[in-house]
Amino acid sequence: MRQPPLMALERGELTAVIGGLSIGGAERIVIDWAARVRAVWPVHIVVLRDSPQEWRVPDTIRVTRLSGVDLERRLTEIGREIAHRGSSACVCHLLTGAERRALASGGAAVVPVVHNARAGWLESASTLHTAPHVIAVSQAAADDLRHDGCAAVTVIRHIPRPRRFAHDARAAWRRAWRIPDHATVAGMIGAVKPQKDYPFAIRLLRRLLADRDLYLVIVGGPVGKNGRDAWFAALDEMARCGVRHRLAMPGFVADAAACLPAFDLLLNTSMYEGTSIATLDALVNGVPVVARRVGGQGELPAEGLTLVDRDAPLDEWAVAVAAALNRSLPYPAWTGFPSFRLWTLAHLATDFTPTDRVLFVTANLNAGGAQRSLVNLATRFRHARLDVAVTGDSTADYFLDALIAADVAVSRTSPARDPFDHAERLVQRICTDRVRIACFWNVDPKIKLLVTKALAHTGVVLVDVSPGLSSFDEMRRAADFARLIAFDETQYYQRLDRMVSKFHGPAPPTCGGKVTVIPNGVPAPPRAKTSYDLAGAPRVVFNGRIAPTKFLVEIVEAMALVRASIPTAELHVFGSAEPRYAAYAERVQQTAGEAAGTTVFFHGASAATVDRLAEFDAFVVLGQDQGSPNALLEALAAGLPCIANDDGGTKEQVEDDRTGLLLPDREPTTLAPAIVRLLTDRALAARLGRAGRDHVLRSFSIDAMVARYESLFASLRPTGSEKEMTA
Repeated sequence: MRQPPLMALERGELTAVIGGLSIGGAERIVIDWAARVRAVWPVHIVVLRDSPQEWRVPDTIRVTRLSGVDLERRLTEIGREIAHRGSSACVCHLLTGAERRALASGGAAVVPVVHNARAGWLESASTLHTAPHVIAVSQAAADDLRHDGCAAVTVIRHIPRPRRFAHDARAAWRRAWRIPDHATVAGMIGAVKPQKDYPFAIRLLRRLLADRDLYLVIVGGPVGKNGRDAWFAALDEMARCGVRHRLAMPGFVADAAACLPAFDLLLNTSMYEGTSIATLDALVNGVPVVARRVGGQGELPAEGLTLVDRDAPLDEWAVAVAAALNRSLPYPAWTGFPSFRLWTLAHLATDFTPTDRVLFVTANLNAGGAQRSLVNLATRFRHARLDVAVTGDSTADYFLDALIAADVAVSRTSPARDPFDHAERLVQRICTDRVRIACFWNVDPKIKLLVTKALAHTGVVLVDVSPGLSSFDEMRRAADFARLIAFDETQYYQRLDRMVSKFHGPAPPTCGGKVTVIPNGVPAPPRAKTSYDLAGAPRVVFNGRIAPTKFLVEIVEAMALVRASIPTAELHVFGSAEPRYAAYAERVQQTAGEAAGTTVFFHGASAATVDRLAEFDAFVVLGQDQGSPNALLEALAAGLPCIANDDGGTKEQVEDDRTGLLLPDREPTTLAPAIVRLLTDRALAARLGRAGRDHVLRSFSIDAMVARYESLFASLRPTGSEKEMTA
């Protein structure tokens, strides 16, 4: 099938500014992100100061080194450059407030990143209070920032990727450190500075040697103004404890994670952390970790991670180490999760002055009620520029053709299924086109979470049009994904400006007073039923997707029961199955062949089905977690006597025995008598058909639906960056 044209991705340069590239966790995050996105995004890293020992930067990444000279003037110039090239967002790592202000004065949209707990901050949080958006690398760091008055804080937990090690890496490193092959090795990775508390680790080594043959390796060298003192403090503790022959301190290793195969366990005794890349590196590469319960340690749970209370005695640490060494552990469930792409979204999301544009984001343009209601709205909306973005494959052409004919711009976000691909294009499109309202219309919850997290600090108005209770269930089922991106359903509903429900039903409590009910509306059909006398074989019609939630098997089985009373009764099915429901469609066909013979006719999907509804004698729809079933409205508007089950918004369309027949369940034994009743009592059928048509034209017209959306959108105004972040 023909798909909408692919949404352009403007691959402008993304800029990160960092204090230096010394071998540490914060610097590793920047290099890791840049190396992993460079195939798609050009990256520019601005380095303020040179360091004696640095991470290697891949050759394809543009680097500007300021070498600590005339920083504020040069940063202002770089701010001007950023403002006019690619994304104006500038993600800043380990910069002072004065340095960030210099970038902002040049026009860059500065996004500070806090990599440490309060005890390790370069400056007080007051320097961040004017920033529209701050990123913290752990929830613990975010909590510290909020406690100190920063409201607009989002969390990005960086997950390093698993490594491929040389087959002889374990033996090679042990030879270099003069450690026997058979020995048990506890390793530590991190710059030598007071917060790492290496003297405590050396005392723990002495305690462990009472029980086992063990070596300790500390990979890292002194950094910072107190690094040299910390180094000598570790050497003094080594001498005092008499463990020189069991301790190796090789200093800096350019890529310390390469040492992991030589370790049987990673030890982390740091007194405070924002997040520990060394801990995460070990876990994703199958090395168990014993660490202090500080900062972000444990926010990504793993069986291989043992946390020990901050002030726990040596004996408790020794027990934890022994237990960790004596069990086989699986890799964490989050191994391989591409959290680095959250940094890209942070580079793409900038605040802006909105236009009148509205962007509808939908899953596809298939032949379904959700898509038809969107097309009905989009082709009649006149009070703003309206575009449609499609995030998946479509299996029909006619809705796309209808949008194009109405001069609605339609594009496809990505041919891939990766939610990050779709989110990057959507965030960039919303910001560059200065979209005022982004409206989710039946979209993958992962995409909704990513886009909303990225745009949470901006003034864009976010609306979710819920198709029914199923969308809330889908969001709950995305809970694992939400935890990994540090943005859950509660935060999502809190950031939404409005939730549109298609019927008067329950909504998540965190939506508060933000729920507006707007049912679907349909145009009056060109043909309506005028005669209810049977002419030939009685014909029942179904119009909708062939999917498990439509219970077509039960409808076919009910028709087999109907034929016992009305042998000539026929079922006509208009609709098709998406590829994912091919097995269900085959089951429907098989049931039709076995139970109802040739009295079931499959016509496929067609844009003209609504024009033919008046030809039939009764309409049946069954569903689960429905919103405002569009196919049911179309049948009612055509004057067909209708049967539906009581689910979602159907009771607002079908009032039992007044505008149709409303069933308490979806059982064939419940449905069959209702069909027989309509086909044998044509006076009842005529009364219900006319009343149903009047009800829809009065309460569910397309004009009323369009007017309600136009009124809603006119009432929603961008809230600006004062919106408190809960990410």
